Amino acid sequence: MPKPDLSSTLLQVKDDLASIHRSGDGERVEAVVAILLWDEPGKGLQTLLVQRAEREGDPWSGQIGLPGGRVKLVESPRAALHREVEEEVGIKLGEVGVELGCLSVGHPMRRMEMRVQPWVFGLSVKPKVSIGSEIASSFWVNLTELPSMMKMSEVTVRNEPRSVESFVVEGKIVWGFTYRVLTELIPILKVSS
Repeated sequence: MPKPDLSSTLLQVKDDLASIHRSGDGERVEAVVAILLWDEPGKGLQTLLVQRAEREGDPWSGQIGLPGGRVKLVESPRAALHREVEEEVGIKLGEVGVELGCLSVGHPMRRMEMRVQPWVFGLSVKPKVSIGSEIASSFWVNLTELPSMMKMSEVTVRNEPRSVESFVVEGKIVWGFTYRVLTELIPILKVSS
């Protein structure tokens, strides 16, 4: 199957990501997330965020995040990413996406035992989103507008109120690991614009 065509902006993002050395490249990770970039004509780069379904015992229940999940013992991180994105939002990355690169491996909610690899994908078309059972909703956000949405927000973690840096998008609080991933990506995109 031929690789999808990408906009010149997305090709530049790929070049910029390739020029940045990430110390975590290639290490074993327990989970993966996808930053899906769509270059909306006349509007700029958009990414897909999801709101996790409310589930008992899930530490990320109800939170805003990126599509992704745990890597099974029998699969590679890339295979896990493709599987999780298709399960959660119905997007087949091999058909509409091109891997642009990765961002730094991080840890959600100070859980140092869980290493998460963010992968950046460029999309040749804006795909139809079909949410799975782990996702309550999804929405696209314009990445050039995110810096204007930064603010301190109040969240509750383990029954403790906390003030955190965040983006507030359409009344939804984007904080924690997803906030860190997006704040790592935004300066790279400024280089690309």
